Amino acid sequence: MHNNSYKRLRSNSYSVPCELCSIGSLCIPMIQDCTLGNLLNQKKALAKNEIAVKAGDPFNKLYVIHSGCLKSYVITNNGTQQITGFYLPGDILGYEAICENKYHNYIEALTHTLVCEVKYDRLIAFGNESASIREHNIRLMSNEILNQQRLIMIFAQKNAEERLATFVYSMYRRYAQRGHTSLNIKLAMSRADIANHLGLTIETVSRIFTRLQQAEILMVKGKYILIKNLSELIKAAGESE
Repeated sequence: MHNNSYKRLRSNSYSVPCELCSIGSLCIPMIQDCTLGNLLNQKKALAKNEIAVKAGDPFNKLYVIHSGCLKSYVITNNGTQQITGFYLPGDILGYEAICENKYHNYIEALTHTLVCEVKYDRLIAFGNESASIREHNIRLMSNEILNQQRLIMIFAQKNAEERLATFVYSMYRRYAQRGHTSLNIKLAMSRADIANHLGLTIETVSRIFTRLQQAEILMVKGKYILIKNLSELIKAAGESE
């Protein structure tokens, strides 16, 4: 297959318009009311591998990705990373810090990334003034809880191939929600990071990718993945269409 198949998302895969951002319905009305500056600092640039937040830092803001990709992780007792999530444009990070008023995860940029910083005290103040803003904020927190529950289900019930297929399918769906409906997706994270997140070894991830290629479900080239048979990928993930 011609290499151009792997280049369609090179320029646009890591940005999202405000209306497709998870916080968009909070943000856009504030722009119209000329009050956004009280809530949002646009935009902070993060270099690749730059750590935006360290576990234990005092909590005062949420981070919304405008472009790029971030990962969150904790440091285990033996000093290794355990990746807790990958975040794409439109995603919001930091809700887990609210209860104890400190961040529990490290947040690191996987690529050059632009984030919008949302001042939490101002978000709460706006929520007190607007029922729609308060409801949307609760929905965002509920979605974070649901995502964590789904991740637990993946670890508890799925075998290695199902885990990796689910990961690829979830990335496809997340891109689609942001308007990128191509079956060609680009993963910013390394194979080692994917393996870490899914509780697998790098060798297992590579072996499963090879199997999925041989089955004509995927075509993998570096960080680019072309989904050749979406229905079969969904079956391999143990999901329903």
